[in-house]
Amino acid sequence: MNKVETKQWKRVVKRICISIVCFIILFLLIVPSIIVFQATQNRVDYKGYATADYPLQDIYTASDFNLEANEITLLTEDGYELWVSEVLTEQPKAVIIYLSGIRQPSVTYFYGHAKWMRNNGYASFLLEVRGHGNSDGDRVCLGYEEVSDVMAVVDYIKGQEKYKKVPIVLHGVSMGGAIAINSFGQIKEIDGLIAMSAYSSFEDVVCDTMGNYNIPRFVREIEKYLVRLWLQFVFGNKVNEITPIKQVENIGERPALFVASKLDTEVPPENMERLLNKAPDHSKSWLRNSDSSGHFIIKDKNFLDIEQDTEYCDRILTFLEANIVNR
Repeated sequence: MNKVETKQWKRVVKRICISIVCFIILFLLIVPSIIVFQATQNRVDYKGYATADYPLQDIYTASDFNLEANEITLLTEDGYELWVSEVLTEQPKAVIIYLSGIRQPSVTYFYGHAKWMRNNGYASFLLEVRGHGNSDGDRVCLGYEEVSDVMAVVDYIKGQEKYKKVPIVLHGVSMGGAIAINSFGQIKEIDGLIAMSAYSSFEDVVCDTMGNYNIPRFVREIEKYLVRLWLQFVFGNKVNEITPIKQVENIGERPALFVASKLDTEVPPENMERLLNKAPDHSKSWLRNSDSSGHFIIKDKNFLDIEQDTEYCDRILTFLEANIVNR
């Protein structure tokens, strides 16, 4: 190869290298916007039947569980109408507000919890947050705006004579767990928290997911930063404060139970570790290590008959009785 050919070859190699670097930079910039767009844009309307990607898409009624419920519509301070279902019991020990995940299950799966809790002396509220099911909203808000939804339910409860001096507990799973933590940190009238498979922040769980694919850590950190920027573009400055990793610092002396599954690949248990590192020392935790439990914690995802999962039921009731009822 003569000198001319060598120079030409070097130019070709240089162009290829520059093209590769430009492609990588473009990829790093575009991926976060796609992630945030897919997670937030478009509301969630449940199918009413199982799909391959989302098997917990059925829609249930209280009568399916031999329950009587009071279905009500509540208005948030920012103008959203929310579907809420109230399951009563006489002289309740506490009121539990249930919050579900980003795509599944529909909150009506928690009628299984409501039946079980009624039998144990607790009242329940199933809250369908904005952007889901029968509630208003055209997007998913990832926990940044749903505090107002929880506040609407708390205001309703506080306005009912039958719930006078009855403690209020939030119980959420996945995104619902993140909403529960954010609401617990912001609303002092709430007395207790059960957060299952909650992410420490949305950008954290994106970074964790990339780790599952062995993406280098420095790349994940870049993407984490860019995801946060895109979240700020969508939700504003509240992204910096209304996030679980920040709001756990506002728990104070109130009781909280954090639950994660060792086998969870959607929100890895490292999220619970990060939350516990910021939460008060008295906070309780349960890392479930069972082949039949995953992201949704409950054995075989059996939300409809949770009393079959005796370990789960014992853990939840023990926490409530010791830290809420007999506190």
